[in-house]
Amino acid sequence: MNQDNYDTENEMLWAAKDLRTMTSCKAEIAISRRVTIKPNAIKPNAIKDAWDYQITFGDILNRGAWRWECAQADTLEAAMDITRAQITAQGDEKARELLQLQDAAAKLGLKLVEVTP
Repeated sequence: MNQDNYDTENEMLWAAKDLRTMTSCKAEIAISRRVTIKPNAIKPNAIKDAWDYQITFGDILNRGAWRWECAQADTLEAAMDITRAQITAQGDEKARELLQLQDAAAKLGLKLVEVTP
């Protein structure tokens, strides 16, 4: 394995750990680097290759704490930015749902208690 591949794998590993931390370690994170090979429009007998990154996280069946999301971009940082925005949006949604639940419970004179296994 050459140094460039090793560096790319380390960057992807650190990115996955960063995203997993953002989800409080409650979602699986998968990062892959893909290559697409297609005919070159300029040179008919040549091929053109393009690399991109794909990040997926959450539960594909939407039964877990995080809904399944997918982001892809030409660079790892761009894919990370998209994924961070998705995680933030889901986190904000969860906070709003919890606040609504707490308000409804308070109106009934109840208090929410978190149960941990």
